[in-house]
Amino acid sequence: MRNGKFSLQKYNTFGIDACADTFFSYNNIDDLILFLQNDFDKEKPFFILGGGSNVLFTSDYQGTIIHPETKGITITQEDDNDVFVAVAAGEIWDDFVQWAVDNNLHGVENLSYIPGCIGASPVQNIGAYGSEAKDAIHEVHCISIADQTRKIFSKEDCKFGYRDSIFKHECANKYIVETVVFKLQKNAPFNLSYGSLNTLLDEKTATLQTVRNTIIQIRKEKLPDPKEIGSAGSFFKNPIIPENQANTLRNKFPKIVTYPAPNGNIKVAAGWLIDSLGLKGFCMGGAKVHEKQALVLTNAGNATGNDVVALSHHIQDKVKETYGIQIEPEVIFL
Repeated sequence: MRNGKFSLQKYNTFGIDACADTFFSYNNIDDLILFLQNDFDKEKPFFILGGGSNVLFTSDYQGTIIHPETKGITITQEDDNDVFVAVAAGEIWDDFVQWAVDNNLHGVENLSYIPGCIGASPVQNIGAYGSEAKDAIHEVHCISIADQTRKIFSKEDCKFGYRDSIFKHECANKYIVETVVFKLQKNAPFNLSYGSLNTLLDEKTATLQTVRNTIIQIRKEKLPDPKEIGSAGSFFKNPIIPENQANTLRNKFPKIVTYPAPNGNIKVAAGWLIDSLGLKGFCMGGAKVHEKQALVLTNAGNATGNDVVALSHHIQDKVKETYGIQIEPEVIFL
């Protein structure tokens, strides 16, 4: 544990220069339990920070940052087709995806090259290219912050929604993810229906590795490498609107990009909305809309968190003014 203005610049992919009052990292659960029992100040704010790929620090964090570094990928059970894999919260998400592909297991290949750690995957219900973490998650094993007991959440318990889960609502700040158990398959059809995948790949000849390689190629072409340009990946959620509103917008803006969503609703591509307003490359302070993907806001040079906030508000206002849609950040502001 480190007290007194610990720099978080290397722990957030935006590269924002913020500090925490207290920083605690751990690589085994016993250390976490001892910390929660003896050293954790429950009166101060706290935040569980994994890969830092979905957060924006707007100032120094006047509280405790808890940072999991636990490792381990273990097959716990399998039958003729299903394989259950327990993955520690501190594992890098994309390392797990590569492990699954290397072991010829289907279920997470469409989620290739998403930054961050395993522990965040059920909290955020990460998703891309027509797949979401919930499609593969079987259970989430957690530690109670209040009394350090273990609790297992089934897939149904997690109440997954679009970039949403129980861990953002009634269980927020009550549990720390220890392990996520995924249900993968030895054989399963590929999901190539989203975006340009169906034009780049043939389901008859596709393999797990070619699907992964193609998605990585697409993402690299659109998204900046956080090691070179600070960002948090997709900054905004794709808004979900009623079908009648979508039909009105389609009549007025025939090129608008939409996808089917649950309950008869329609998902609108937030990146298209922003791009259509000519905002690619637009700057405010040190923050900038990425030239290749309008959904990505970047640290163009010594940006503060408030520069990024100001830019995001400007984008939200412009989208609302033109399309009548309120787009919401996917990124967590701290």
